[in-house]
Amino acid sequence: MWPFTTTVRPFVALEDLSVEYDFIVVGGGNAGCVLARRLSEDPSRTVLLVERGDDDDSWFARTPLTTTYQFSDKKHSNVFSSVFENHIGRSVTCVTGLGLGGCTRINGCQYTCGVPAEFDAWSRDGRKGWSYAELKPFFQRSETWLGRDQREYHGHCGPLSVASYEGYYYKCFEAVEKACRLILPRIGDTHSPVDPSIGWYKMQFTIDSSGRRSSSYRAYLPMEILASRKDRLHLCTGALARKLCFSRNNDGSTCVDGVEIQGTNSGGVSVTVKAKCEVILCCGALRTPQLLLLSGVGPKKHLQEMNVDVVLDSPGVGEHLQDHLIVPTGYNCPLFDSLWAMIIRPTVLIRELYNYLRYGSGWFLGTLVELEIFFLSSLVEKDGRVKSISREREDPFNTENIPDIAILPCSISDPSAEGADKWRGLFGFNPALLRVTSRGSLRLRSLDPRDAPLCKLNYLSTPEDRVAMRAGLRLSAEIARQMCDAGYPLKEISVPKSLEDADLDSFMQGRADSMYHYSSTCRMAPLDDPLPGVVNNDLRVHGTTNLRIVDASIFPAVPAAHPQALVYAVAEKCSETIVKSHSLNK
Repeated sequence: MWPFTTTVRPFVALEDLSVEYDFIVVGGGNAGCVLARRLSEDPSRTVLLVERGDDDDSWFARTPLTTTYQFSDKKHSNVFSSVFENHIGRSVTCVTGLGLGGCTRINGCQYTCGVPAEFDAWSRDGRKGWSYAELKPFFQRSETWLGRDQREYHGHCGPLSVASYEGYYYKCFEAVEKACRLILPRIGDTHSPVDPSIGWYKMQFTIDSSGRRSSSYRAYLPMEILASRKDRLHLCTGALARKLCFSRNNDGSTCVDGVEIQGTNSGGVSVTVKAKCEVILCCGALRTPQLLLLSGVGPKKHLQEMNVDVVLDSPGVGEHLQDHLIVPTGYNCPLFDSLWAMIIRPTVLIRELYNYLRYGSGWFLGTLVELEIFFLSSLVEKDGRVKSISREREDPFNTENIPDIAILPCSISDPSAEGADKWRGLFGFNPALLRVTSRGSLRLRSLDPRDAPLCKLNYLSTPEDRVAMRAGLRLSAEIARQMCDAGYPLKEISVPKSLEDADLDSFMQGRADSMYHYSSTCRMAPLDDPLPGVVNNDLRVHGTTNLRIVDASIFPAVPAAHPQALVYAVAEKCSETIVKSHSLNK
């Protein structure tokens, strides 16, 4: 793992782009890299991938810990503030990925598939082709499982490396597991349709066999792929789509003719590139609706307010914005059970750096959340104790068993918290809201595509969300109590004053934050749905013939899982749909 080796990646400057491509993929993140690879497998097709960030693939860009957003240099993060959030009394920080790989180059590498009942519910609600059985092959197609034990529900030949580790790198998780075993079921694998939908789960990570981050860029567009397809697959970085160019077909439908692309620097060159077959938007749940609005596709009233010519009145664009909400707590723990030891003890830093460079193991893998709890708020008592769990409650195909809360124990917490002993370790129990009922919205801030959109997350705006989050805080306190009863030395730092509703509400209002899992701003649903959709079941934008969206914005609702695995599956599924569609038209 020689750290200072870099590879020159082929790309095409904006002014050197071809006049026309068969497919233009806008956004080189999680889904965009999948589409670029799959659509360019046909040697007769040309593909352009446009990404506003860079194509950095240095050692520092591959190391999981130092590229995780909270510990990174923020070079590959686009950071801005939401509007004022009335229900928590402040704005929150919004973060999206920047550069090839998108959010997969700055996330925590957590990889969870989701519960079968959730996707079956999509299908029953009219999303034909999106049941668990129909989606499962695409989860497998994307993945190569690196675990020691062969697991039938995982993929074994896909581009994306997924690993789980024997034991725990942080001893605090051994204490968490012991406590969980006393009160919760065990989820052996979230990819297994026979495991419970609720319980504790040993995390899986998108990390390759050398300990490097397996981002969508590294996994789907390695050097050998780019070199072998350089004549038909062009990557243009440092460029962003300014707007889509449309025309009308004879039947009155709308066709996207191409994309106006500009450099990210002010005063940079701007070109219009034509699309012979399709344009696919993969900019994520915040940037994809922004581009549609800039192009005249969205709610008519807002477009007129911004003096944008209306191409398509699509009320759902930018609506129904959802995100997983997290409420961090803090404890002191033994120093060497926590990542904090590496920050304040140089000898620990040297040890862990050696372990990573020599063996591809240790704390630089960034496995900060080595275990996660998925649970139902309805099974948590007022004092935090867990109610009796029947076998029926563990059925992953029952929609009533889709977890609505999660707890993410973390090997570090906020060192600036009042009362924190900085000479001891720092540990967090972080409850999160999974089945969010609050919905926000996204609007244009200006007509400059470089400006961030106006995002209103609307956190905790429904009574249901507050009830669920109270249960999450109560359950985290109960697990901490179990750990202490077993002799593990935890000291409370940042926790609610009590488990009464008022104290829990006050705590969550002051501490609530984003998990950066934005979704559903271009929902897959009919136009006449009570929550109007933007794309159909083939992810084609309603009212258009050759414009699709492939990213988390199409989710009918934010899923009860870390979203990256689902985005890979969605991209694999849609790429197959596109390839088949255009193979028939040859």
